Amino acid sequence: MRKLGIFGTSGLAREVVDIAIEIGYQELFFIGLENAIEGISGYQIISEDRILSKQKNIDFIIGIGEGETREKLYNKFPNLNYINLIHPSVTFGNKQKETVDNSIGNIFCAGTRVTNNVVIGDFGLFNLNTTIGHDCLIEDFVTISPGANISGNVHLKKGSYIGTGSTILQGKNLKEKLIVGEYATVGAGAVVVKDVPAHTIVKGVPAK
Repeated sequence: MRKLGIFGTSGLAREVVDIAIEIGYQELFFIGLENAIEGISGYQIISEDRILSKQKNIDFIIGIGEGETREKLYNKFPNLNYINLIHPSVTFGNKQKETVDNSIGNIFCAGTRVTNNVVIGDFGLFNLNTTIGHDCLIEDFVTISPGANISGNVHLKKGSYIGTGSTILQGKNLKEKLIVGEYATVGAGAVVVKDVPAHTIVKGVPAK
């Protein structure tokens, strides 16, 4: 029986359940604070301090939207069997799935499209109906919100957050990618036309 432990008890964690059931997990449980749960019933909930006793023959995923929180949890529990969770409707370009299989902890929600020659790190969130164009570099703990479009030759650095419905326009070429810096935030609906510095927030059209 395939078993999955899901870190988190909020909306994204519930969406993770949908993907997990679609791909054949028969037993699911949540890891988090019971008093933080909304809309979850019929599943076992355990606290983080009990997780080390639940490792045998269990896969794990971090169903939390904030990249920095995913990073903290991974650093706290680095030795669990983290898997990539990929909805059946996700599509990949030529040989791209093999590249993704070399990473861990990523969540690919329904409708996501990844074209080709894309390098993807670990523990990324690719939310509903996102698109990733050719020759992109996506580092660890990146969050891409629903409906965001990442054009070709873009470099999303560690922990960057791309808001719902935003667009990152194409970089110049393979060597001169458009860069969104570490832990930078791109606001919902923004259109990014130039590099975004690390630890900054940009919004608007064009994004500033």
